[in-house]
Amino acid sequence: MFRHRIVVTGGGTGGHIYPALAVCDILKDDPDLEALLYVGSQGHLEEKLVTERKISFFGVAIRGLPRKISLDLFSWILEFAQAVRQVRDLLRRYRPTVVLGTGGYASAPALVAALSLGVPISMHESDAHPGLVTKSLAQYATLISLGMDGALARIKKCRGKIFVNGNPVSQKFANPLRRDSAAAVLGLDPAAKTILITGGSQGAQAINEAVFGALPILLALNPPVQVVHQVGNKNYQAFRDRLPQDIANNKQYVLRAYFDDLSSVYAITDLAVCRSGAITIAELAVTGTPALFIPLPTAAANHQMMNARSVEAKGAAFVLPQDTLTGDVLAQKIASLIGKEDELKAMREKMHTIGKPRAAADLVDQIKEVSAAYQMRKQRDAQEASSA
Repeated sequence: MFRHRIVVTGGGTGGHIYPALAVCDILKDDPDLEALLYVGSQGHLEEKLVTERKISFFGVAIRGLPRKISLDLFSWILEFAQAVRQVRDLLRRYRPTVVLGTGGYASAPALVAALSLGVPISMHESDAHPGLVTKSLAQYATLISLGMDGALARIKKCRGKIFVNGNPVSQKFANPLRRDSAAAVLGLDPAAKTILITGGSQGAQAINEAVFGALPILLALNPPVQVVHQVGNKNYQAFRDRLPQDIANNKQYVLRAYFDDLSSVYAITDLAVCRSGAITIAELAVTGTPALFIPLPTAAANHQMMNARSVEAKGAAFVLPQDTLTGDVLAQKIASLIGKEDELKAMREKMHTIGKPRAAADLVDQIKEVSAAYQMRKQRDAQEASSA
């Protein structure tokens, strides 16, 4: 029986952080775990979410790589080298048996530091288009976990095993609240059709503007519908101040800056209007929530549009390109879908078939195997050294 000392690292955006947290939530209750540490970017979202879970956190001063040759790039190289030195010193004291990276610039120092010390690294890539950290370090990874099978052809070099696990999501999504309980949390009617509209954790200005124009139409529909709108922290006050009083005070409309736990909202959602990032799709799939996707047009390699079209082809979603988005168009599209119960039911069933609720648990099992193999090798090396 081996005891595992595991470092998890990832950050920069929710797409890198939330899979790491889903893995941590399982690991921290694992009887074979000896120690768990999260390495991320100091002062960013991952620090807040990790410390809330009472998991040890080590923050490094790191930012995204400048993409143009400049003095800023030279400064970044020095910052990155310093971050790697700091994490390497930490790992020497911590003695990890495996390091798992979930991507983003915040994961690079810990992964590079681990490799320099001979500690095996495992990597999880959420998107169909692997990010810079994955593309740069995949050839050195003992294990690579993929959230989407489309990434498989884009991993050019890998000496280790590759698994298409799906994207890890919190177990709260796999075991949601009852609809009536979720409705009570939000102050809504469990019998009414409910639409969730979100541009992600940061919000999306283009979506918010369309929602502003669509709300008078949506809230006048008969039968009535309910709208839950996550507007984003930076957008909340300005959006709230613009709303007419009859909409702001309408019990069918719930405006929030941010939900710490969207699983309770999904439990009452009949249709989600959202971006099409990999983690959003994983949450929708596990909960079986039909979607109207508005892909982020500036996403790298247009991967959000590719994600959205892939789900649409399976009959679980529709796609509304942002360049066609207006308040009237959004309201008409939602109204045309929300009243078709047979179509929504079929979309729910097809979305469920995409879901992989065991993704986090499978990845935990796999990194434990990497950790055990590393410890076996260390024991064998020690025995050979002592008998020499």
